[in-house]
Parts: sequence; C-alpha cells; structure tokens
Amino acid sequence: MPDVKQIRAFRLRDARLEGWKERIEGRWSYRQLAADPAWRNGWISFDAVTYSDEENLVYCGLNSIDGDLLYTFDPAAERFTSLDAPSWTDPYDAKIHRTLLRNPKDGCFYFATSLLHDVEDQRSAPGGKLVRYDPRERRAEVLGVPMPHLYIQSIAADWERGLLYGFTYPAESVFRFDLTARRTEVLAWIGNAILFAQPHNAVVDRDGWLWGTYAETRAWDEIVGQRPIRLFKYHPEGDRFVWFEHGLSRVSDEEQLLVDPPKPGGVSSALEETRHRQDYGFCDSMVYDGGEYIYAGTVAGVLCRVEIATGAVNKVAHVMAAGRFPSLAMRDGILYGGGGMNGHTQLMRWDTRRDSAIRCYNDLAAGGETPARIHEIAVAPDHTLYLGENDHHGRSSYLWSVRLD
Repeated sequence: MPDVKQIRAFRLRDARLEGWKERIEGRWSYRQLAADPAWRNGWISFDAVTYSDEENLVYCGLNSIDGDLLYTFDPAAERFTSLDAPSWTDPYDAKIHRTLLRNPKDGCFYFATSLLHDVEDQRSAPGGKLVRYDPRERRAEVLGVPMPHLYIQSIAADWERGLLYGFTYPAESVFRFDLTARRTEVLAWIGNAILFAQPHNAVVDRDGWLWGTYAETRAWDEIVGQRPIRLFKYHPEGDRFVWFEHGLSRVSDEEQLLVDPPKPGGVSSALEETRHRQDYGFCDSMVYDGGEYIYAGTVAGVLCRVEIATGAVNKVAHVMAAGRFPSLAMRDGILYGGGGMNGHTQLMRWDTRRDSAIRCYNDLAAGGETPARIHEIAVAPDHTLYLGENDHHGRSSYLWSVRLD
C-alpha cells in the first residue's frame, strides 16, 4: 500500500462538540443548532476548496451557521484570512456547498450559497445567492438570487459564453444565469418524488455542453426503474437537451478498465446510514480533463469515465471502500480523488496518461486526528493536495494538506 509522505491539519476553529448522537441526531431542529453557541460558532466544514496559482492561496468555502463563509489560507504563512462574508450573507446563508470557480477572463471567483434551515423558514429565507469575489479589490458582489426561496448546491461555468449554471436545493432544478444581463432562466427540473438526483457538481466541456445527472420520472408508476439516475447534457445554442437513458457505473458492473485498488482492512460500506442505500450510480463528483473525457465518482465509491463525444460510460474501478466519492481534481494529467465516511477516508492518484493502476492512500492522520470525510480537493502546482473536511460531529472540521509519495 502506498504511503502518505506528509499530512497536516490546519485549524481555522478548533471547538470540541458534544451530544450529536445523544441529543441532536434525528431530534434537534436547525433553530436549536443555531441557538447553541458551540454549534453555531464551532461546527464548521470546509465544503469548497480551490487553489489560486496566481496568489498561492487556497480559497475556502465553509459551512458555518454564523455566516462567515469565505476564507483564504496562505500555505507559506500557515494563516487563514476572513474575506468578510458576513458583510453580504443573511441569517439563512449557511454554506458555500461546492464549486468555488475562478474565471480566467476576469480573475474573479464565483460561487453560490446554500442552506441548513428547516422547511418552516422557507418563506422568510430569500434563497441562494450567486456571488463574485474580486481578489484584487478584495470585494464581494452579490450578482443575484436566481431562484427565490431555493438554495444552490453547486454551479458550473461556461466562461466563453458568460454563463453560470446552478443546481437548486431542496427542490431540484437546473438554471442558467447570464452574467452580462444578470438574467435567470430555469432550464429543467431534474428530481422526482422518489429520488434525490443532484449531481453534486457538474461540468461544462470544451464544446459548451453542460453535463449532469437527473432522476427518471414516471408519474404513473412508483416502482424505481433499472436506471433511475441518468446522464443529461445541455447546450445553450438552441436550448438543446440530450437525456440519456443510462447513468454512471455501479459497483456491481462487471466490466471495468482497471483492477480495483486494494481496500483497507476492516472497512465496509457505510451507505446504510445514508439515503443512498441502493447503488443507483448517484453522482458525487465530476471533473473534466479538457479533452475527451469527464471523470465521475459515485456515492458508492466507483470511479467512471464519460466520453464526451458519445456519452458512453466506462467503469474504471471501485475505489472508495466505505462509500462516498465527493472530490475529484486534475493537474498535469493526474487525477486525484478523495472520499470515505466515518473516518475511513481514502485518497487516490491515477496518471491518466500512462498508469495502468490506481494508487490508494488510506493512512490519513495527523496529531491524533483523522478527517471524518473529504468533501473537496484542491491541487497546488507542486501537487500538494488541500483537502476540505466536512461533517465532523465531534469537533470543528479542518483543512488538511497532503504530500503523496
């Protein structure tokens, strides 16, 4: 098994939290969490991380009930800096869930806000914001609330056409936002009453196609079909959708490109604890290589590959033994991934240009701590990995850095 060369944990906050199993899980409301100072101020997650090559900084989008959602981390100084998100958040903006995107045309970062609040607050809560942050002026600008009272789980960008795409929560739809006109168009609903279909994050390919997943809907039949979670692609020229009848790979699919990497001992799937008990190929992450392929990780821990020319999907391997595969990133043709649950976290590395095997790294610990989950990965030019930890229920989550062998 390959070894982790160096791993460190950086602590923006370091609150110890008590009572999740005993009094909170399945019992408390969001209002109770927000009223408790320990959870309001200490229960943070690093839900989005992006490396800025220009500044040599890690941009961090948080889950934080207090609305302080945006930071940078300076690896050289080992210092976090708040970017003053409370100046533009409202009491219902609780997280930047995914996809801090840098626009190469203007050098700004784009992201969206999502929720933690309960259903009774939906009329009071304005909805998720699209935000642009200019690192030169150190200023954030709210571009709009595209879908009133709904929040935004993730975004994807077509910088050439000046478009942002967003996926809403908890009612599932996909919208298009024109950055010049600041106009929103709802393109489609993608969920149904049986399945939560969100692709977690989506991508736009070199030809301008947006790729994501949707849930089949048969209003006359409540039986889940054989391929209930499927791929779609959308192009803004002509408002063209292609709704594929297949989805991403499953653990049970026999044909695959590579041999499964060795699994850590004593680890079994933890998906029984989640809404994803059945492996329907739920998309947990996507990354585009800029050429022929999109790589996707599934909630069940499978890595697969989508051919953009045809939409064909190939299973690469079953990688994450415990389940969840929410983070993928590429640099210099090397694909990095992270996932796992309940402290059984893993990293993977695969040079897609030449390697015939995936290398997995399982011993992720520093200072007596292990990450509960890995939600997103950013890769520096020297291939240092920055891991956004989320959903630790015993302490504040940390930002981790890793050097692989």
